[in-house]
Amino acid sequence: MSIKIERAIEYLKKNPSATNRELMKISAASERTFSRARLALGIIKKGGKEKSANPVIEEGIKKNYRENSAEIEVNSYTVNTLEKAIKIAEIDLEKWEIERHIINSWQVTMKLSNKVGDVYVDTPETKTNWQVKIWLRSKIPDPIYDAIKILIKEIPKFKPITRNYKFPKTDFALELAPYDVHFGKLAWGKETGQGDYDLKIASRWFLEAIEQNINYAEAFPISKVYYILGQDLMHVENFMGTTPLGGHGLDVEGRLPKVYAEAKASTLKALYMCREIAPVEVLWIPGNHDMHASFYMAEVIKEHFRNDDFVNVDSSPAWRKARLWGSLLVGYTHDASGGKAKVTVNMLPQFWPELWGKSKFREWHVGHKHRKNEEKFSPTLTVGGVIIRQIPTLSVIDAWHYQHEFVDAVPAGESFIWNKDAGVCAHYTANVKEAR
Repeated sequence: MSIKIERAIEYLKKNPSATNRELMKISAASERTFSRARLALGIIKKGGKEKSANPVIEEGIKKNYRENSAEIEVNSYTVNTLEKAIKIAEIDLEKWEIERHIINSWQVTMKLSNKVGDVYVDTPETKTNWQVKIWLRSKIPDPIYDAIKILIKEIPKFKPITRNYKFPKTDFALELAPYDVHFGKLAWGKETGQGDYDLKIASRWFLEAIEQNINYAEAFPISKVYYILGQDLMHVENFMGTTPLGGHGLDVEGRLPKVYAEAKASTLKALYMCREIAPVEVLWIPGNHDMHASFYMAEVIKEHFRNDDFVNVDSSPAWRKARLWGSLLVGYTHDASGGKAKVTVNMLPQFWPELWGKSKFREWHVGHKHRKNEEKFSPTLTVGGVIIRQIPTLSVIDAWHYQHEFVDAVPAGESFIWNKDAGVCAHYTANVKEAR
Protein backbone atom coordinates (compact mmCIF):
# COMPACT_ATOMS: atom_id res chain seq x y z
CA MET A 1 0.00 0.00 0.00
CA SER A 2 1.40 3.39 -0.97
CA ILE A 3 2.29 6.12 1.50
CA LYS A 4 -0.41 8.37 -0.02
CA ILE A 5 -3.09 5.81 0.63
CA GLU A 6 -1.80 5.22 4.17
CA ARG A 7 -1.97 8.97 4.88
CA ALA A 8 -5.49 9.07 3.48
CA ILE A 9 -6.50 6.11 5.63
CA GLU A 10 -5.11 7.68 8.78
CA TYR A 11 -6.89 10.94 8.09
CA LEU A 12 -10.16 9.16 7.31
CA LYS A 13 -10.00 7.25 10.59
CA LYS A 14 -10.06 10.55 12.44
CA ASN A 15 -12.34 12.34 9.94
CA PRO A 16 -14.59 9.73 8.22
CA SER A 17 -16.73 12.46 6.63
CA ALA A 18 -13.81 14.36 5.10
CA THR A 19 -14.31 15.64 1.56
CA ASN A 20 -12.09 14.97 -1.42
CA ARG A 21 -10.80 18.54 -1.31
CA GLU A 22 -9.63 18.12 2.30
CA LEU A 23 -7.92 14.82 1.43
CA MET A 24 -6.15 16.40 -1.52
CA LYS A 25 -4.62 19.02 0.78
CA ILE A 26 -3.05 16.45 3.10
CA SER A 27 -2.21 13.73 0.58
CA ALA A 28 -1.92 15.38 -2.83
CA ALA A 29 -3.41 12.17 -4.19
CA SER A 30 -5.88 11.48 -6.95
CA GLU A 31 -9.57 10.63 -6.51
CA ARG A 32 -8.68 7.00 -7.11
CA THR A 33 -6.49 7.09 -3.98
CA PHE A 34 -9.41 8.41 -1.92
CA SER A 35 -11.68 5.65 -3.20
CA ARG A 36 -9.15 2.95 -2.37
CA ALA A 37 -8.64 4.43 1.11
CA ARG A 38 -12.40 4.33 1.76
CA LEU A 39 -12.59 0.79 0.44
CA ALA A 40 -9.80 -0.26 2.78
CA LEU A 41 -11.73 1.16 5.74
CA GLY A 42 -15.08 -0.28 4.54
CA ILE A 43 -16.69 3.17 4.40
CA ILE A 44 -18.18 2.43 0.98
CA LYS A 45 -18.91 -1.08 -0.11
CA LYS A 46 -21.58 -2.64 -2.29
CA GLY A 47 -21.08 -5.95 -4.11
CA GLY A 48 -17.72 -5.17 -5.68
CA LYS A 49 -18.88 -1.86 -7.17
CA GLU A 50 -17.96 1.04 -5.01
CA LYS A 51 -19.55 4.49 -4.98
CA SER A 52 -17.36 7.53 -5.25
CA ALA A 53 -16.49 9.44 -2.11
CA ASN A 54 -19.16 12.08 -2.75
CA PRO A 55 -22.58 10.60 -3.56
CA VAL A 56 -24.62 13.23 -5.36
CA ILE A 57 -27.87 12.70 -3.41
CA GLU A 58 -28.96 10.59 -0.52
CA GLU A 59 -31.86 8.42 -1.56
CA GLY A 60 -34.70 8.64 0.88
CA ILE A 61 -37.86 10.42 2.05
CA LYS A 62 -38.12 13.55 4.14
CA LYS A 63 -41.47 14.27 5.82
CA ASN A 64 -42.49 17.39 7.68
CA TYR A 65 -46.07 17.14 8.94
CA ARG A 66 -47.82 20.00 10.69
CA GLU A 67 -51.42 20.44 11.87
CA ASN A 68 -52.91 21.64 8.60
CA SER A 69 -50.06 21.29 6.12
CA ALA A 70 -47.13 19.08 5.24
CA GLU A 71 -44.08 18.94 2.99
CA ILE A 72 -42.78 15.72 1.50
CA GLU A 73 -39.49 15.34 -0.36
CA VAL A 74 -38.55 12.13 -2.17
CA ASN A 75 -35.01 11.75 -3.50
CA SER A 76 -34.41 8.73 -5.68
CA TYR A 77 -32.89 7.32 -8.85
CA THR A 78 -36.20 5.62 -9.75
CA VAL A 79 -39.12 7.63 -8.28
CA ASN A 80 -39.82 10.13 -11.04
CA THR A 81 -43.60 10.77 -10.93
CA LEU A 82 -46.08 12.25 -8.46
CA GLU A 83 -47.98 8.97 -8.28
CA LYS A 84 -44.87 6.99 -7.38
CA ALA A 85 -43.90 9.55 -4.74
CA ILE A 86 -47.38 9.43 -3.16
CA LYS A 87 -47.16 5.65 -2.99
CA ILE A 88 -43.64 5.35 -1.60
CA ALA A 89 -44.20 8.18 0.92
CA GLU A 90 -47.49 6.57 1.99
CA ILE A 91 -49.50 9.79 1.75
CA ASP A 92 -53.10 9.34 2.95
CA LEU A 93 -55.22 11.11 0.33
CA GLU A 94 -58.30 10.70 2.52
CA LYS A 95 -56.77 13.16 4.98
CA TRP A 96 -54.53 15.24 2.71
CA GLU A 97 -54.88 16.88 -0.68
CA ILE A 98 -52.10 17.91 -3.04
CA GLU A 99 -51.68 21.67 -3.02
CA ARG A 100 -48.77 21.69 -5.50
CA HIS A 101 -45.72 19.69 -6.45
CA ILE A 102 -42.52 19.97 -8.47
CA ILE A 103 -40.25 17.36 -10.02
CA ASN A 104 -36.55 18.09 -10.48
CA SER A 105 -33.96 15.96 -12.24
CA TRP A 106 -30.34 16.26 -13.24
CA GLN A 107 -27.67 14.08 -14.81
CA VAL A 108 -24.54 13.27 -12.81
CA THR A 109 -21.49 11.28 -13.88
CA MET A 110 -20.11 9.22 -11.03
CA LYS A 111 -16.87 7.22 -10.84
CA LEU A 112 -17.33 3.68 -9.65
CA SER A 113 -14.33 1.48 -8.71
CA ASN A 114 -14.34 -2.09 -9.94
CA LYS A 115 -11.77 -4.56 -8.68
CA VAL A 116 -9.74 -6.17 -11.45
CA GLY A 117 -7.41 -8.67 -9.83
CA ASP A 118 -5.55 -6.74 -7.16
CA VAL A 119 -6.17 -3.39 -8.81
CA TYR A 120 -9.24 -1.10 -8.59
CA VAL A 121 -10.12 0.54 -11.87
CA ASP A 122 -12.33 3.66 -11.87
CA THR A 123 -15.06 3.70 -14.52
CA PRO A 124 -17.49 6.61 -15.09
CA GLU A 125 -21.26 6.01 -14.95
CA THR A 126 -24.04 8.55 -15.62
CA LYS A 127 -27.17 8.50 -13.47
CA THR A 128 -30.31 10.62 -13.28
CA ASN A 129 -31.11 12.02 -9.88
CA TRP A 130 -34.87 12.61 -9.26
CA GLN A 131 -36.32 14.85 -6.63
CA VAL A 132 -40.10 15.07 -6.07
CA LYS A 133 -41.34 17.76 -3.68
CA ILE A 134 -44.97 17.71 -2.58
CA TRP A 135 -46.85 20.33 -0.57
CA LEU A 136 -49.97 19.07 1.20
CA ARG A 137 -52.89 20.68 2.97
CA SER A 138 -55.36 18.96 5.22
CA LYS A 139 -58.80 18.27 3.92
CA ILE A 140 -61.16 20.47 5.92
CA PRO A 141 -64.03 18.29 7.17
CA ASP A 142 -67.11 18.86 5.01
CA PRO A 143 -70.24 18.14 7.09
CA ILE A 144 -72.45 17.89 4.02
CA TYR A 145 -70.05 15.42 2.38
CA ASP A 146 -69.84 13.31 5.54
CA ALA A 147 -73.59 13.29 5.99
CA ILE A 148 -74.25 12.37 2.37
CA LYS A 149 -71.78 9.47 2.63
CA ILE A 150 -73.77 8.14 5.58
CA LEU A 151 -77.06 8.50 3.69
CA ILE A 152 -75.78 6.79 0.55
CA LYS A 153 -74.33 3.97 2.61
CA GLU A 154 -77.77 3.36 4.06
CA ILE A 155 -79.49 3.14 0.66
CA PRO A 156 -80.51 -0.49 0.23
CA LYS A 157 -80.56 -2.43 -3.00
CA PHE A 158 -84.03 -1.23 -3.82
CA LYS A 159 -86.52 -3.38 -5.66
CA PRO A 160 -89.74 -1.58 -6.65
CA ILE A 161 -92.88 -2.87 -5.01
CA THR A 162 -94.98 -4.79 -7.51
CA ARG A 163 -98.70 -4.04 -7.60
CA ASN A 164 -101.57 -6.26 -8.64
CA TYR A 165 -103.69 -3.37 -9.87
CA LYS A 166 -103.31 -0.15 -11.81
CA PHE A 167 -103.71 3.28 -10.30
CA PRO A 168 -106.96 4.91 -11.38
CA LYS A 169 -106.97 7.86 -13.76
CA THR A 170 -109.22 10.54 -12.31
CA ASP A 171 -109.48 14.32 -12.12
CA PHE A 172 -108.25 14.42 -8.51
CA ALA A 173 -104.74 14.93 -7.16
CA LEU A 174 -103.47 15.25 -3.60
CA GLU A 175 -100.89 17.83 -2.56
CA LEU A 176 -99.07 17.13 0.70
CA ALA A 177 -97.36 20.21 2.13
CA PRO A 178 -95.26 19.27 5.21
CA TYR A 179 -93.65 22.69 5.51
CA ASP A 180 -91.08 23.96 8.00
CA VAL A 181 -90.60 20.72 9.92
CA HIS A 182 -87.12 21.84 11.05
CA PHE A 183 -85.64 18.44 11.84
CA GLY A 184 -82.88 19.12 14.37
CA LYS A 185 -84.57 22.04 16.14
CA LEU A 186 -84.39 21.81 19.92
CA ALA A 187 -86.99 23.47 22.13
CA TRP A 188 -87.84 23.20 25.82
CA GLY A 189 -91.53 23.62 26.57
CA LYS A 190 -90.99 25.08 30.03
CA GLU A 191 -89.00 27.88 28.41
CA THR A 192 -91.25 28.56 25.41
CA GLY A 193 -94.70 27.57 26.66
CA GLN A 194 -95.42 25.63 23.44
CA GLY A 195 -94.06 22.17 24.13
CA ASP A 196 -90.82 20.27 23.72
CA TYR A 197 -89.26 19.57 20.33
CA ASP A 198 -86.44 17.29 19.25
CA LEU A 199 -85.67 14.77 16.49
CA LYS A 200 -87.96 12.03 17.80
CA ILE A 201 -90.85 14.44 18.36
CA ALA A 202 -90.34 15.99 14.92
CA SER A 203 -90.44 12.57 13.25
CA ARG A 204 -93.59 11.51 15.12
CA TRP A 205 -95.51 14.71 14.41
CA PHE A 206 -94.38 14.72 10.79
CA LEU A 207 -95.51 11.15 10.07
CA GLU A 208 -98.75 11.58 12.00
CA ALA A 209 -99.58 14.67 9.94
CA ILE A 210 -98.83 12.84 6.68
CA GLU A 211 -100.97 9.87 7.70
CA GLN A 212 -103.85 12.08 8.88
CA ASN A 213 -103.92 14.06 5.64
CA ILE A 214 -103.86 10.85 3.59
CA ASN A 215 -106.83 9.62 5.64
CA TYR A 216 -108.67 12.87 4.91
CA ALA A 217 -108.11 12.28 1.20
CA GLU A 218 -109.74 8.83 1.22
CA ALA A 219 -113.02 10.40 0.19
CA PHE A 220 -111.53 11.22 -3.21
CA PRO A 221 -110.27 8.91 -5.98
CA ILE A 222 -106.71 10.25 -6.06
CA SER A 223 -104.72 9.60 -9.23
CA LYS A 224 -101.56 11.53 -8.34
CA VAL A 225 -99.75 12.85 -5.28
CA TYR A 226 -97.64 16.00 -5.26
CA TYR A 227 -95.19 15.92 -2.37
CA ILE A 228 -93.19 19.04 -1.43
CA LEU A 229 -89.67 18.29 -0.20
CA GLY A 230 -87.60 21.02 1.43
CA GLN A 231 -89.20 24.19 2.76
CA ASP A 232 -86.91 24.00 5.82
CA LEU A 233 -87.27 20.27 6.26
CA MET A 234 -84.05 20.53 8.28
CA HIS A 235 -83.15 23.15 10.83
CA VAL A 236 -79.42 23.25 10.04
CA GLU A 237 -76.99 22.25 7.31
CA ASN A 238 -73.61 22.76 8.98
CA PHE A 239 -71.78 21.61 12.11
CA MET A 240 -71.72 25.13 13.55
CA GLY A 241 -75.50 25.16 14.02
CA THR A 242 -76.01 28.45 12.19
CA THR A 243 -78.28 29.65 9.39
CA PRO A 244 -76.61 29.54 5.94
CA LEU A 245 -76.96 33.23 5.06
CA GLY A 246 -77.30 35.17 8.30
CA GLY A 247 -75.03 32.98 10.41
CA HIS A 248 -77.48 33.12 13.35
CA GLY A 249 -76.83 30.58 16.10
CA LEU A 250 -79.57 27.97 16.48
CA ASP A 251 -80.65 25.53 19.17
CA VAL A 252 -79.86 22.15 17.61
CA GLU A 253 -80.26 18.58 18.81
CA GLY A 254 -77.56 16.19 17.67
CA ARG A 255 -74.80 16.25 15.08
CA LEU A 256 -75.57 17.04 11.46
CA PRO A 257 -75.35 13.43 10.16
CA LYS A 258 -77.84 12.41 12.86
CA VAL A 259 -80.25 15.15 11.73
CA TYR A 260 -79.88 14.08 8.08
CA ALA A 261 -80.43 10.42 8.87
CA GLU A 262 -83.64 11.08 10.82
CA ALA A 263 -85.02 13.45 8.18
CA LYS A 264 -84.25 10.97 5.41
CA ALA A 265 -85.78 8.00 7.23
CA SER A 266 -88.98 9.95 7.98
CA THR A 267 -89.24 11.26 4.41
CA LEU A 268 -88.92 7.77 2.96
CA LYS A 269 -91.64 6.47 5.28
CA ALA A 270 -93.91 9.32 4.17
CA LEU A 271 -93.25 8.67 0.48
CA TYR A 272 -93.99 4.97 0.82
CA MET A 273 -97.33 5.89 2.42
CA CYS A 274 -98.07 8.20 -0.51
CA ARG A 275 -97.03 5.57 -3.03
CA GLU A 276 -99.74 3.23 -1.73
CA ILE A 277 -102.49 5.48 -3.02
CA ALA A 278 -101.10 6.93 -6.29
CA PRO A 279 -97.94 7.74 -8.27
CA VAL A 280 -95.90 10.43 -6.50
CA GLU A 281 -94.12 13.49 -7.86
CA VAL A 282 -91.65 15.03 -5.42
CA LEU A 283 -90.82 18.72 -5.88
CA TRP A 284 -87.69 20.15 -4.26
CA ILE A 285 -88.28 23.67 -2.88
CA PRO A 286 -85.42 24.94 -0.67
CA GLY A 287 -85.89 26.91 2.52
CA ASN A 288 -83.63 29.49 4.12
CA HIS A 289 -82.39 26.95 6.70
CA ASP A 290 -81.72 24.04 4.32
CA MET A 291 -81.18 25.54 0.88
CA HIS A 292 -78.27 23.19 0.19
CA ALA A 293 -79.07 20.35 2.55
CA SER A 294 -82.56 19.79 1.14
CA PHE A 295 -81.11 19.62 -2.38
CA TYR A 296 -78.72 16.88 -1.32
CA MET A 297 -81.64 15.15 0.38
CA ALA A 298 -83.66 15.34 -2.84
CA GLU A 299 -80.77 13.77 -4.75
CA VAL A 300 -80.55 10.94 -2.22
CA ILE A 301 -84.31 10.33 -2.41
CA LYS A 302 -84.10 10.39 -6.21
CA GLU A 303 -81.35 7.79 -6.11
CA HIS A 304 -83.36 5.63 -3.73
CA PHE A 305 -86.32 5.49 -6.14
CA ARG A 306 -84.25 5.38 -9.33
CA ASN A 307 -85.85 2.10 -10.47
CA ASP A 308 -89.38 2.94 -9.34
CA ASP A 309 -91.75 4.08 -12.06
CA PHE A 310 -94.23 5.40 -9.50
CA VAL A 311 -91.98 7.92 -7.70
CA ASN A 312 -90.45 10.80 -9.63
CA VAL A 313 -88.22 13.44 -8.01
CA ASP A 314 -87.78 16.90 -9.53
CA SER A 315 -84.52 18.16 -8.03
CA SER A 316 -83.87 20.63 -10.85
CA PRO A 317 -81.89 23.68 -9.64
CA ALA A 318 -84.68 26.26 -9.88
CA TRP A 319 -85.72 27.34 -6.40
CA ARG A 320 -89.31 27.95 -7.54
CA LYS A 321 -91.46 25.47 -9.41
CA ALA A 322 -94.99 25.32 -10.75
CA ARG A 323 -97.39 22.56 -11.77
CA LEU A 324 -100.55 22.57 -13.90
CA TRP A 325 -103.40 20.19 -13.08
CA GLY A 326 -106.21 20.72 -15.54
CA SER A 327 -107.16 24.37 -15.05
CA LEU A 328 -105.28 24.76 -11.76
CA LEU A 329 -101.79 26.30 -11.71
CA VAL A 330 -99.87 26.11 -8.42
CA GLY A 331 -96.48 27.73 -7.84
CA TYR A 332 -94.12 27.00 -4.96
CA THR A 333 -91.62 29.23 -3.18
CA HIS A 334 -90.38 29.59 0.38
CA ASP A 335 -91.11 33.27 0.96
CA ALA A 336 -93.47 35.73 -0.68
CA SER A 337 -93.97 38.22 2.13
CA GLY A 338 -93.98 41.99 2.34
CA GLY A 339 -93.21 43.94 -0.79
CA LYS A 340 -92.15 40.76 -2.63
CA ALA A 341 -95.68 39.34 -2.74
CA LYS A 342 -96.81 41.12 -5.90
CA VAL A 343 -93.49 40.36 -7.59
CA THR A 344 -93.91 36.69 -6.73
CA VAL A 345 -97.46 36.66 -8.08
CA ASN A 346 -96.32 38.04 -11.41
CA MET A 347 -93.63 35.38 -11.71
CA LEU A 348 -96.29 32.84 -12.68
CA PRO A 349 -97.08 34.42 -16.08
CA GLN A 350 -93.46 35.57 -16.49
CA PHE A 351 -91.74 32.21 -16.06
CA TRP A 352 -94.56 29.82 -16.99
CA PRO A 353 -96.51 31.67 -19.69
CA GLU A 354 -97.73 28.48 -21.39
CA LEU A 355 -99.07 27.04 -18.14
CA TRP A 356 -100.53 30.39 -17.22
CA GLY A 357 -102.43 30.50 -20.50
CA LYS A 358 -103.98 27.09 -19.86
CA SER A 359 -104.98 27.85 -16.27
CA LYS A 360 -108.08 29.34 -14.72
CA PHE A 361 -107.20 28.98 -11.06
CA ARG A 362 -103.79 30.24 -9.89
CA GLU A 363 -102.10 29.93 -6.52
CA TRP A 364 -98.76 30.27 -4.74
CA HIS A 365 -98.05 27.99 -1.78
CA VAL A 366 -95.34 29.44 0.48
CA GLY A 367 -93.76 28.71 3.87
CA HIS A 368 -91.21 30.46 6.07
CA LYS A 369 -93.50 32.60 8.23
CA HIS A 370 -94.65 29.71 10.45
CA ARG A 371 -98.24 30.96 10.48
CA LYS A 372 -101.42 30.68 8.45
CA ASN A 373 -102.33 33.55 6.24
CA GLU A 374 -104.20 33.83 2.95
CA GLU A 375 -104.14 36.89 0.75
CA LYS A 376 -105.52 37.51 -2.70
CA PHE A 377 -103.75 39.68 -5.30
CA SER A 378 -104.86 40.78 -8.75
CA PRO A 379 -102.14 40.50 -11.42
CA THR A 380 -101.57 43.69 -13.34
CA LEU A 381 -101.86 42.44 -16.90
CA THR A 382 -103.81 39.22 -16.62
CA VAL A 383 -107.35 38.07 -15.94
CA GLY A 384 -108.27 36.46 -12.67
CA GLY A 385 -106.75 36.46 -9.18
CA VAL A 386 -103.83 34.62 -7.66
CA ILE A 387 -104.17 33.20 -4.16
CA ILE A 388 -101.11 33.12 -1.95
CA ARG A 389 -101.47 30.46 0.71
CA GLN A 390 -99.19 30.75 3.71
CA ILE A 391 -98.60 27.16 4.83
CA PRO A 392 -98.12 26.70 8.61
CA THR A 393 -95.15 25.04 10.27
CA LEU A 394 -95.07 21.55 11.73
CA SER A 395 -92.70 22.60 14.52
CA VAL A 396 -93.14 24.59 17.73
CA ILE A 397 -91.40 27.86 18.53
CA ASP A 398 -87.92 27.72 20.07
CA ALA A 399 -86.22 30.06 22.53
CA TRP A 400 -85.24 32.57 19.82
CA HIS A 401 -88.83 32.89 18.54
CA TYR A 402 -90.12 33.24 22.08
CA GLN A 403 -87.59 35.91 23.04
CA HIS A 404 -88.32 37.94 19.89
CA GLU A 405 -92.12 37.51 20.21
CA PHE A 406 -92.57 35.49 17.01
CA VAL A 407 -95.17 33.33 18.71
CA ASP A 408 -97.97 33.10 16.12
CA ALA A 409 -97.12 29.55 14.98
CA VAL A 410 -99.87 26.92 15.29
CA PRO A 411 -98.11 23.64 14.45
CA ALA A 412 -99.92 21.77 11.71
CA GLY A 413 -99.46 19.95 8.42
CA GLU A 414 -101.71 20.75 5.48
CA SER A 415 -102.93 19.06 2.32
CA PHE A 416 -105.01 20.08 -0.68
CA ILE A 417 -107.29 18.18 -3.04
CA TRP A 418 -106.95 19.34 -6.62
CA ASN A 419 -109.65 19.02 -9.26
CA LYS A 420 -108.90 19.62 -12.92
CA ASP A 421 -112.10 21.63 -13.43
CA ALA A 422 -112.63 23.19 -9.98
CA GLY A 423 -109.12 23.99 -8.78
CA VAL A 424 -108.46 23.44 -5.07
CA CYS A 425 -111.72 21.82 -4.03
CA ALA A 426 -110.73 20.69 -0.52
CA HIS A 427 -108.23 21.83 2.08
CA TYR A 428 -107.29 19.80 5.16
CA THR A 429 -105.28 20.64 8.24
CA ALA A 430 -103.75 18.05 10.55
CA ASN A 431 -103.21 20.00 13.76
CA VAL A 432 -100.53 18.84 16.18
CA LYS A 433 -102.45 18.14 19.37
CA GLU A 434 -99.37 17.83 21.61
CA ALA A 435 -98.02 21.28 20.75
CA ARG A 436 -99.76 23.02 23.62
